[in-house]
Amino acid sequence: MCAKRKKNEKKQVLVSDEFYSDMTSADMLHATIVRSPFSCGRIASLFLPPNSKLPDGYGLIESSDIPGKRKINILGCDIPLLASEEIEYKGQNLALLYGKEQELLSELKQNIQIELSGETIKKTEAIFKANYDRLSLSLKDGSPIEENISPQNSLAFLQKSNEIIAKRKVKIGNPAEIFADETKSAFIIGGKWKEKINFSSNRECDGVFCCIKSGIMQVYTPCKWTEQIRSSVSEASLFPIEKIVVTRTKTSGEGSNNLWQNAIFASLAALAVIKSGKAVLLKLSREEQEKFVDLAPSIDFTCKAALDKNGLINALDISIDYDTGAYNPFIQDCIDSLCISACGIYNCKNVSIKARAFKSHNPPCSPSMRLISSYSFFAIENLIQKIADITGFSPVDLRQMNKAGGLQKETKPYTFYFGRSSDAINAIAIRSDFKRKYTVSRLAEKTNVDDGKVCYTPPQKGLGLACAFEGAGHIGKNFEKSNISLQVSVSEEKKLIVHAIPSSCSIKENWIKLITDSLEIEKKNIIFDLPVIEDSGKKYKPSQMPDDFIGNASLKTILLQKCLDSLKRRKWDDAPFSVKKSLYSQRKKIWDSETFSGSPCYNTAFGTCTVELEIDPCTMREKINKICVIIDGGKIINPKAAENAVYRSIQSCLASLVEGCSLSADKISVQFMQSEDEPKQIGNIIYSILPAAYTSALSQAIDINIESLPLKTDTLFKLMEKKSKDTKIESEEEK
Repeated sequence: MCAKRKKNEKKQVLVSDEFYSDMTSADMLHATIVRSPFSCGRIASLFLPPNSKLPDGYGLIESSDIPGKRKINILGCDIPLLASEEIEYKGQNLALLYGKEQELLSELKQNIQIELSGETIKKTEAIFKANYDRLSLSLKDGSPIEENISPQNSLAFLQKSNEIIAKRKVKIGNPAEIFADETKSAFIIGGKWKEKINFSSNRECDGVFCCIKSGIMQVYTPCKWTEQIRSSVSEASLFPIEKIVVTRTKTSGEGSNNLWQNAIFASLAALAVIKSGKAVLLKLSREEQEKFVDLAPSIDFTCKAALDKNGLINALDISIDYDTGAYNPFIQDCIDSLCISACGIYNCKNVSIKARAFKSHNPPCSPSMRLISSYSFFAIENLIQKIADITGFSPVDLRQMNKAGGLQKETKPYTFYFGRSSDAINAIAIRSDFKRKYTVSRLAEKTNVDDGKVCYTPPQKGLGLACAFEGAGHIGKNFEKSNISLQVSVSEEKKLIVHAIPSSCSIKENWIKLITDSLEIEKKNIIFDLPVIEDSGKKYKPSQMPDDFIGNASLKTILLQKCLDSLKRRKWDDAPFSVKKSLYSQRKKIWDSETFSGSPCYNTAFGTCTVELEIDPCTMREKINKICVIIDGGKIINPKAAENAVYRSIQSCLASLVEGCSLSADKISVQFMQSEDEPKQIGNIIYSILPAAYTSALSQAIDINIESLPLKTDTLFKLMEKKSKDTKIESEEEK
């Protein structure tokens, strides 16, 4: 049975506690997406051979079968529902296949043949022959190039990034002059870093359950941008938008790709429902989810720093190259966020940042806006580690000396308030005994187990430190006019209705505790519902972003507290009534978009982390002995829930650092700085500090800079083997 709707039939967006994939209906059909096995080319036709016809009740939908718009528009970026001519990336949607049995759908999908334009194939015939080996491909005239061929690996030149679709330049002071000044650049240290982690997630794969009931198109999907889905479904199917109801099912997605891809899935499922007259379930496989939705971006950082003899960073030169794939509607916001976080927590008066985003024939990749900054922190924190290794300065002292924010009123190029960040760094140094252990590790003699002079080699030890911030209320190009608000109502039955959906279970726990601590009300009388649309006749603009996309959970918490304070002064006997509080963007006052400087966030949390590990000389594998985390997140409403959320993030991060291997730590310590500041967002700060602390510890342990993540299980062995060979060659040359 379909999920039960609430009594209010006028609502066009609902919320359900069910999973869309658990929903069923009589004579329900399944659907699967036919994807392109090629990175590029022009489609001539797509068909099933005569001996593999579609059975009765099965159907194939191509681009030409779409009655309405064949593209969805996301923030000015047109994205095809199904490729009609040009293939833009490997895995692009070509068609939708639907029918009764999932097993038969899979078999039919394997038999589909794609015919490419002869002109395209003749140019790359040898390439296709050498690199494709499964799916059938024919020339325009029908003559085959090779039987049963499909792609093994996309060729590098087919995926080469070339077209720049977004860029940002930031320049403060005169970095070139500093790098040329020997007194201000006693040390010039740089390197290249790249993090491409798909943080592990066992959540439900994206998809949609769709049916028509009593003339109403019912769409069930784990979405966040519900109105974009209604608009896309209506424009593609020509189904009246006022007769489309979207039910937001359980969701835990963090990526930006599922913001717009769910609109594509819903539109395709709706077309299948209209064509078949039956309910349709479209569910992505785990492989599809990882390859085409939860896809880590490819971002290269080249960083260089100039320091004086005392360790003060006088200049930074940072270059960022972002391969965004075929599409990225949020690319300018991604580029801007990378630039804002590129300097990390450091205050430098001479900065040059050049960021470019390229379009390529790779699948589109767009991480959560809450995670995009973690890629910058990985690069800048590893740069600080490299500086410490080369110069001999303490990593703790380097950070304290160059840290921005705190009590400083003017910081370059951006203004942040990091609260008790200095105390947090000192506290974690003491708690982890960082200075002593770090010095011992640097002084420890590294004995080569292969030299045969000793029968036992002690484990090589390393200790890494990293710091980062997490901003709430992202102020970007698409959010400058955003008005963050929260409404709370008291019903006639004296139930408290919060017109907002918590973005996570931990946030929901915090809100419930905040309510029960402020008001005498039982948990069963607290209801969370979607925001009230005051002017239902006002035309909705899909370009308006959903609130939780910009990372404002902490701001909603602040507004909830203000609403509760107002409710304390109201007589509940006057129910029903509502209280609404708003936080208007003060962009013009705190952020200068012309100079791209100022304060880019409403408030900022600070986090620091140490990782202590050792390398087993026999297995050449790392063993994490201890992880320490200290966070200044303002006033923590529910310390136990916050601590559990941080532990979950640590476990998720550890599971993603090495491909095919989930790391563990013998001891994990999490602490929060005591603070009476307003609550700040800390949900993703672990992903900004733990990877960099981990690679810093590894780099110290093996005396080789680790420049990219994730690692493979044999990475350390290969690096140390290469280092040993290089050392022997140098010794022979000296002789």
